[in-house]
Amino acid sequence: MPSEPQNPGLEWRIDALLKAARDARDHFVAWRRARLGFRGTLLYVLSIPLAFATMIALARGNLSEAMSAGAAFLLVILGGHVNRRGMLEELIAPERRYTRSIGLPHKYLAALSVASGTMIAAQGITGHDTLTALMFALIAVVGFHLSYKLPKPRDLLGRQRQKVRDKPLQKALAQAERRILTIEKAAHKIGNLELSQRLRRIATQGREILDQIVARPDERFRARKFLNVYLEGAERVASRYARTHRLAQGQALEQNFRNVLIEIESVFARQLTQLAEHDVFDLDVQIEVLRKQLEREGMT
Repeated sequence: MPSEPQNPGLEWRIDALLKAARDARDHFVAWRRARLGFRGTLLYVLSIPLAFATMIALARGNLSEAMSAGAAFLLVILGGHVNRRGMLEELIAPERRYTRSIGLPHKYLAALSVASGTMIAAQGITGHDTLTALMFALIAVVGFHLSYKLPKPRDLLGRQRQKVRDKPLQKALAQAERRILTIEKAAHKIGNLELSQRLRRIATQGREILDQIVARPDERFRARKFLNVYLEGAERVASRYARTHRLAQGQALEQNFRNVLIEIESVFARQLTQLAEHDVFDLDVQIEVLRKQLEREGMT
């Protein structure tokens, strides 16, 4: 007869640990893909030698070389900053339905800035002639493309996925979507997984409400307070927290922000339910509650 496992409890615990490890890995991968994180920071690392070159040139009293190294350093840093802005736009671009991603061609500007910095460094620091410096700049553009992949020129204009014939409604939807995208950008910038997920849920609820409005345009008038008050308040709170949370000391601001997000999630859920049920409603009381909540938590 086949022998039975001597310690089935141990095998069960091992299987549970392996499953927990796989779930944690999948959760981390999904979280990593949804965040900007450290993407694009290579350019900042590559700019460090230029900072040292600037200080060395100043120590030697070579003002011309120091200015060249300093200018190259600033251009590479600028390229890194603009590149991260472009990467953030790429993360949220697939969610656009009523707006176009028309704006600065971030990655092309970043590549140009890095190439300019490389050319200045080649000429002003190492003393290469103009033609050689241009070759270094071209190599920098190629390296940038291999690392970050420049978008196709036709993709710069973006495309509007869903057209709405009613122009006032289209304008309202575009404004609302821009606010939702701002909330999502804030979620990408916040390192706290729980708060980021709450912001993404709020953005998802917002899109569902917009879908309800598109399906029944008359709901625009019933949902005007959502579009004009709730969504604007959520955008303002999220963007402000994303800018300032790293400067705050202690957990008070984080807890206040969490309380506000819980309230906003609840309000958005009620709004969605009421739209789905075709209820004619007045949200003056709920608006006042949310305003007082924002004031109480110090988020206004």
